[in-house]
Formats: sequence, structure tokens, C-alpha cells
Amino acid sequence: MNKKRSNTIAVLGSFLLAGLLNQCTEPPENTRIALENDLQILSSRITYMNEVVELDTSIQDTGLIKASQNPINLVLIAEVESPTVSGEVLQATDVYVKDNKAYVAYNMIGEPFLGAVDVFNVRDEEDPELISSMYFTDSDVNGLAYKNNYLYLTMATDRAEFDSPAVVERVRIRSGVLTDETETFDIPSWAATDVAVSSHHLFVTSGAEGGQVTVIRLSDHEIEFSYPVEDARGVGTDDEEIAIIAGTPARLLTFNYESGELLEEFSLSGANIPFSKSTIEVYRRKAVVALGNGGVQIICLENGEVIEEIPPPVIPDLDESVTVANAATTSGKTLYMSNGEAGVYVAWSRDKFNSRNCEVDDIQMIGSFRFDDLQSVNHVKVKGNYLYVAGGLGGLKILRVVEEEDDD
Repeated sequence: MNKKRSNTIAVLGSFLLAGLLNQCTEPPENTRIALENDLQILSSRITYMNEVVELDTSIQDTGLIKASQNPINLVLIAEVESPTVSGEVLQATDVYVKDNKAYVAYNMIGEPFLGAVDVFNVRDEEDPELISSMYFTDSDVNGLAYKNNYLYLTMATDRAEFDSPAVVERVRIRSGVLTDETETFDIPSWAATDVAVSSHHLFVTSGAEGGQVTVIRLSDHEIEFSYPVEDARGVGTDDEEIAIIAGTPARLLTFNYESGELLEEFSLSGANIPFSKSTIEVYRRKAVVALGNGGVQIICLENGEVIEEIPPPVIPDLDESVTVANAATTSGKTLYMSNGEAGVYVAWSRDKFNSRNCEVDDIQMIGSFRFDDLQSVNHVKVKGNYLYVAGGLGGLKILRVVEEEDDD
């Protein structure tokens, strides 16, 4: 059975092929999953380096906000090749960080259904280590979240036993590495796109056609609520608030963190390109959302007001369809935005994004950087002193971030 369609989380990306692994990953016959926990084999995918990343500060030429003095330093410390499954190079599409571990999701552009997950030990800031990988021959992995020794994967699958391709797969983590102890939950629609975990529930987005926000009880993994939300794309939480972003057209929905009940829905601009990626990060009273052709917007969760917005860049040699805002992430006062083949854009505010009010003062652009051969940036995640950049078929980039202190 072939259920995969063009609306299975088709992230705009370049078609640069990353270097292949020395061997392709092929699960044994009649199995759908392969595990790799051999550190020597896994290390062959990582290239360590210590290269300063120079920012292009001529952002005023793109029509964005005038560049400010550079308050950060970036160093590229490692590049990780995308895994190869059944002879196909996958694209890095999502990053989740918890404690001293980073989890990275991979999926396949178009046919067939193929996916993977990497686990990194990032305790040593100078030496991130790939310690575990899992490969799927029947499912894309679009998003992921971790809680209590379980990794929850949002997928689109070709497995015939489910009502639709959208599923969530729970993977047991033991001693920090992946195991083949898994359980799969059926979710409505064509692709499960993202997942967040609260104290009592999983919140799962799926779309595009027949999209849903599915709220699953952690105690027994039964569906407690299911809300029709066409083109539900991303979910974020700060362990106090839960918010969902949807597209075509853009909407933001908030939920009760404890009960899982729907609270509010707000209309936004952007996210008008079908089957595209959008993300949301929640910081107390505010949400940072990437809305494709709507750029990056800072939203007040109390009333849906747009506090600030940064439009997508305009690059003379690139079509606007490949420079949209795929993801955004922040740490302290610095905001990182992935804009496809335009690369990563960096902005800075005088206010911390996680302040308990709906204010962000004086956002200014710092600069931008791009990778070789226009590798499309699908996702960015900053945590501590690391910036993780999911570069599509170009794999994962891990950068060290040093933010300079301001005088305030």
C-alpha cells in the first residue's frame, strides 16, 4: 500500500546530496527498524572542526531591519552527515534537546517512506558525540520529543495496519541509547508533524488535509481530545503553556497545560504555502513562530497580538519560495531564524524573550550565514551554548554560541 502524498511534510529544500556513509543502513529481512549503537561506526558520520562562522552584516540590503553591532560569536564545531537508508540520503528536519542529549529527526523528500533518529551526547561542549541511531524503512520521522526515558516520534508511515499514514511511535531509551522497544499510536490525517509533552498529555499535530490536534493521556495512551485543525504544523511548550501553530491560513491555538482543553484561537498572517514547515516556541507569555512566507512573528499569547515581525529575506539570486521562514528559536536575547536556502538569520533584542510580559524591545538584525551549495536550512534549535542547524540533505551542523554581555 502506498499512502504517501505530496502533502506529507514537504519541506522546501535543496537537492544537494551529502556525502554517503561507508555503508547503507538496511534492517534485517522482515523487520522495519534497524538500530546502530556502535560508537565506532557512528563516529564515521561526524567531522569535527573548529571554524569561526563569519556573519554577513549587510542585511540592510535585503530590506530587513538595519544591522546592529554583533553581540555573538559562532564557531562550527561539527558536521554530521545525514543517514542513508535503503540507498537514499535522508534530510535533517527537526531537533529536540533535553538535558545533555540532542535528538535529531530525519525524513525522505518524496517517495518512499524512510526515516531516522540520531541521539547525541552533548555534555562536552567541544566534543559532541553521536551515540545512537535508529532507521525506519516504512516511515518518515517529522518531529520528536522526550519524556521519562521515552522518545515520541511523529511520523508518516506506509504500514497497512493503521487508519491513516499519521502515527506517533514511542521508543524506549535505556542507558541513554535507543532500543527496539516501540509502540505505535494511530493519529488522524496524512502526517503527524510535531509533538510536545506536558505533565499529563501528549499534544500531537497532524495535517494537512483532515488535520487534527490530538491530545493523548500519558497514563494509558488513550485519546482524550481530538480537535479538527486543518494543516496543524507545530506545537510548543515551556512547561507552563501549550500552543499550536497551523497554516493555510495561519492560526495560533492555546491549550490548558494540565487538562489539554482548547482555550483560544487567533488568526495570523502567513503560512499560506501548502505542505510547508512552521514551528512555534513558547516563552511564558509569548510565542516565537515561523510562518513561511509570513516570516518570523512574536505573538502575545494573551490576546494574539503580533508584537514584532521579521519578514523573509529577499535574495537576488533565489526565488522567494526557497527563502521562507521554516523555523525560529531563541535563547536569552538572541533570535535565530532558518530561511531555507537563504541560510540562518540572527536578530537581537534588548529584552529577554522569556520575560513575563508581552514586550520585546528594539529587535535588530545582527547578520546571517549560509552553508555551501545553498544547503536548505529546515530547522534551528539553540540550547545552552549550542546552536543546532538541520541543513536538509546537508545533514546536521553543530555550532558553539558565545553571546556577549550588554551593558544593561
